[in-house]
Amino acid sequence: MLAGVDTVLALGPESDKVVESFCAAVDEDVSEGVVPPSENKVLYWNRSTGEPARPISVERPRQERKRHSRKYAEGDLGDSSFYFRGADGALNLKAQNLMMFLQIAEGIDDRTWEHHLRAGDYSAWFRNQVKDKGLAEEAAVIEDDDSLDPHKSRAAIAEAVRRRYTAPAD
Repeated sequence: MLAGVDTVLALGPESDKVVESFCAAVDEDVSEGVVPPSENKVLYWNRSTGEPARPISVERPRQERKRHSRKYAEGDLGDSSFYFRGADGALNLKAQNLMMFLQIAEGIDDRTWEHHLRAGDYSAWFRNQVKDKGLAEEAAVIEDDDSLDPHKSRAAIAEAVRRRYTAPAD
């Protein structure tokens, strides 16, 4: 099947090894040493021309890379869920996604909210489990602001989450 492939594109620091591996698989010699391309380039090889593989420029995508935000907003993060436990560990309320996190956050007592807020648990979860560095940084600022009462800190974190993970109304 590989023998029918005319064009090979390889990217990354080991792209030369990809081309060499392909050549070995189709029992073809690499006529010249294949060199990995620099950043923003890929290795291009059109076998039918008989020319060696060469680096070509590529354009970066114009749109911003967006993670699977729906997964974090509505899906089930499983082992990466947030647990509202409180200072005494008396609770075990699982927020398996960001929308559930907001819903539970609205209903928990101020002492539990403050416990997690002051411990930096919200920003840590956003950073390490939701993998949203920007949201984590914004939450850390809120967590560090001792002037915010539980109502205001809850509203500020909820606003930050909704801004990133809720589609705007038409």
